[in-house]
Amino acid sequence: MKVKNIFISTGLVLSAVLGVSSSAKAASFTTNFSPDPVTDPTADIELLSIVRNDGKTISDFKLVNSATIIKNLGALGPASTDNGDTATPPTGLTPNENPLATEIAAYLNRDGNGKINLNNIIDSEDSGEFDINVFFDSAVASNNTAIDSIFLWERGLNSSITLQAVDAGGSLLGSAYTIDKSFWELAGFQIDTTEVGAAQNVGSQGVSFANLGLTSGTLVSGLKLTAHSSFHGPDFKLVAHDVFEGVVVPEPTTMLGLGSVAALALLRRRQGKKTAY
Repeated sequence: MKVKNIFISTGLVLSAVLGVSSSAKAASFTTNFSPDPVTDPTADIELLSIVRNDGKTISDFKLVNSATIIKNLGALGPASTDNGDTATPPTGLTPNENPLATEIAAYLNRDGNGKINLNNIIDSEDSGEFDINVFFDSAVASNNTAIDSIFLWERGLNSSITLQAVDAGGSLLGSAYTIDKSFWELAGFQIDTTEVGAAQNVGSQGVSFANLGLTSGTLVSGLKLTAHSSFHGPDFKLVAHDVFEGVVVPEPTTMLGLGSVAALALLRRRQGKKTAY
């Protein structure tokens, strides 16, 4: 708890120092997966790495490890867990039309073989509605808000989804951002899950901290995911990038030292004003 508070305080200091960055449009990215090419869209498809919008290849992902279901309305379980017909699900789980929050988190994490399986997804019904908070295994921060930090895939390229950052307590940060169904770009593979009768193309889209209305250095513990009945039921997978990338986080003693220097400077300034008067 003490460490978390230090991180949050540091993030607030960094946000104030670095200021507000200009907004940026969501961008696509390149997905590196195995096997490539995918010859069986019902089987396991492992995420190996991503080439993001600044050209850097990354493979150190932050995954969802817990979730809170705020709302999940509609027939047949609007946000359900799903996987390829022959794909490996998370350990001890099978697709569920009315999943628990723990099951949703598991399907956004690793499969039973320890892989990030792009054929394990959250499937939503066309007219369903949901608000779900998902939390990463550690906080996510970026020093350059124009660089994508959240990466999503959507089966079918025909649905929208809204994201908003949240802190560790689930309080909203920044502003909501909707990935419109027209934004998805081909990810280079297809999947065929238990919910559908044939293979479908998968789309991808990256989201930056600027898209989420956040300043540089803001620490994000998770996301609020929202789908309205008009969003056509997003069927998705998501990961985030590594923690504190590009952000130099001072040691607590350094932060205290900086505070002491600032206080001393302020005191001297006030004394100087009194002397001049």
